[in-house]
Amino acid sequence: MSSLGSPVQWILGAILILASIGVITVRKPVHASLCFLLTLLCLAAFYLDLSAEFIAVMQVLVYAGAILVIFMFVIVLFQDAYQQITQYQPKSSRTLLLTAAISFTAILGVLGYRLIGLPPAPATASDAYGTVESLGRALYVDFFFPFEAVTLLFLIAVVGAVYIARRERNSESRIQNLKTHNTRDSHGHHAK
Repeated sequence: MSSLGSPVQWILGAILILASIGVITVRKPVHASLCFLLTLLCLAAFYLDLSAEFIAVMQVLVYAGAILVIFMFVIVLFQDAYQQITQYQPKSSRTLLLTAAISFTAILGVLGYRLIGLPPAPATASDAYGTVESLGRALYVDFFFPFEAVTLLFLIAVVGAVYIARRERNSESRIQNLKTHNTRDSHGHHAK
């Protein structure tokens, strides 16, 4: 196998990149979710190509299955929210967008430069590669601290999201109570 990869890898890579771009560029959330499904399935195909069958199956079951079902549930729950977003003007400045684009391009250039010098991977992997045991050893022995740090980061993100949602809901209920109180006062005032 050459260091440039097989034609199948190139085709999968192109589909993966196009589907990923589709996730962030399409307007309708259902179409974005379908692009996300295609992205996840392409990743699973890459895992299969790398002889990591367990990770490929988990990719399809957990992410393409469970996580995408949750996404679809949220989309159905807030089905008209994406139309309300278009009412607001974006507040990003062109300078920040240009800086982000230049940074992204520079990072891709550095990554590409680093990848060019890498030696090709061995044609065959060890028998334990991609098994449940090797994955468990990597997560809970070799990379225990980074794994737990990411878990803690997700926990903090969930707590922050719940806090923000409750704060917004409380402020909305206060506004509604004020409107109701003002309406009662105005009706009482007119009755006199």
